[in-house]
Amino acid sequence: MSAARRAVVTGLGAVSPLGAGVERTWDAALTGRSGVTRREDGRLVAQVPAEDVAGVLAQPLRAPDGRPCVGRAAGLAAAAVREALARARLTAGGTAAQPDLVVGTTMGEPSWIDTWPAAEAALTPPPRHRAQELLQGSPDGLAEQVATLTGARGRVSAVGGACAAGNYALARALDEIRSGRSDVVLAVGVDAFSRTALLGFAKLGALAEDGCRPFGRDRQGLVLGEGAGCLVVESAEHAAARGAEPLAELAGAGLSADAHHPTTPRPDGGGAARALGAALDDAGVAPEEVAWVSAHGTGTPANDRVEVLALRTVFGPSGGPPASSLKSLTGHGLGAASAVEAVVAVQALRTGTAPPTWGVGEQDPDCDWDVLLDGPRPLAGDVVVDQAYAFGGCNAVTVFRGVR
Repeated sequence: MSAARRAVVTGLGAVSPLGAGVERTWDAALTGRSGVTRREDGRLVAQVPAEDVAGVLAQPLRAPDGRPCVGRAAGLAAAAVREALARARLTAGGTAAQPDLVVGTTMGEPSWIDTWPAAEAALTPPPRHRAQELLQGSPDGLAEQVATLTGARGRVSAVGGACAAGNYALARALDEIRSGRSDVVLAVGVDAFSRTALLGFAKLGALAEDGCRPFGRDRQGLVLGEGAGCLVVESAEHAAARGAEPLAELAGAGLSADAHHPTTPRPDGGGAARALGAALDDAGVAPEEVAWVSAHGTGTPANDRVEVLALRTVFGPSGGPPASSLKSLTGHGLGAASAVEAVVAVQALRTGTAPPTWGVGEQDPDCDWDVLLDGPRPLAGDVVVDQAYAFGGCNAVTVFRGVR
């Protein structure tokens, strides 16, 4: 365990298919209110409710002269950052704090390419103004736009890690705090709904036709979602000096790479197990201290089975802490997923309650683990784990500890 400075979470922000704001997402996680809907083309999706989009996307997609303004991903991320800053009693551009910003994303800003006319999209090379939009749509361009929208004047960076990008951002934030390079970091995971991503998952045969059922016997695949989560990660000393209340400690992070296949996880779960074990070691936490696991739980046949194998490897074949997945309600928010789930993990510690996995039906015997299916359960401890296991074998796990 690192002897460097402790990192605490002092603010939370979330925009998800369950609604704008931490409380709406948390309430839905406990009650089972789903954000999954069916499009006109028959596809199941999970998008931020229309009544909330107008509030979080205060600026239009394009200016009157056609230039790009604010994309959907940037608007979602900015809304989550603003809520987190308000809850932490910080002003991003004020003299009291100059927080750094780390944005984790899978797709960057998809708004521009998603709105290209088909005739222009087929041109090689693309028209000059479309090439400029591509640059703005990169992960770096998205991070820059989020900083501009929120007034964050510290260092700005973007991290990838496919669908584990939110946890990669949290791992970067933890490293920045421990090393003394930063006092406050805004760790963001964000992705907006994208036609490109929807088409990609459809071509892979990874989309569910009638609902996402993580760890279920008849699970078919994932439902594509979107959203943004932000955690204000701060050194414990800095938080104490300004009288901020820590909500939880970001105690550890572990990363690994499968080096196995572009989309399929290692069948033995070895890469995921390494990330989980590394996170517990980094936090100085013994496996028996973990009270709940926020699972990646995408509802795809391969992912869920491998995730349980990783749990058995680290916690033992006889079982361990209960686990549950939020994705049956939120869909898979790609880079936003583990960040929103980290917000839920902190809420679980604050309330002493673990949310269940809703709508699974019969659990798959091949996923033999204590998966919470019958409603919320009291936490039997003060340590929770947030898992993210992504395409390309990008594995990232974070550990949160309650504060007294």
